[in-house]
Amino acid sequence: MSNQASSTSSPFKVFLGAMGVFVFFGFLALILSGYAGHESLEDRAYMGEFDAETIQQRWANLEEIETAQSSLLDEKKVAAEMTALVKNAPKAAKSSVVVPGSPTFTKQMEEASAPKEEAPAKPAEAAKPAAPATPAAPSEVKPAQ
Repeated sequence: MSNQASSTSSPFKVFLGAMGVFVFFGFLALILSGYAGHESLEDRAYMGEFDAETIQQRWANLEEIETAQSSLLDEKKVAAEMTALVKNAPKAAKSSVVVPGSPTFTKQMEEASAPKEEAPAKPAEAAKPAAPATPAAPSEVKPAQ
């Protein structure tokens, strides 16, 4: 007898295929829902979603808020503070940050990539034997009694 079952359709592969189909349609639904119903207030008003009375009320509210905010701002104080800020600007200080591509950067990279030369040891120091340590002589020896 021969086995009629396909060797490529294992239950695990069928399960993964079904999950893949669900994920695909979920992703498609997510994309399509993102395009529908997310217009800004200005776009909705332009398309006529609001009635004329609501639109006029919103423009009146905006005008009232802008006048209230502008009355809180004193232009003379702002101008005086700006001139004081410009006069007392901090001086530029030298930075240790190197800009990539600058001549200093390329010089540092060349120095870093150059092979380091080992300094040869001085032959006089290497050939000189170490002096033996001499014990200190006692200054005075007392006889035992």
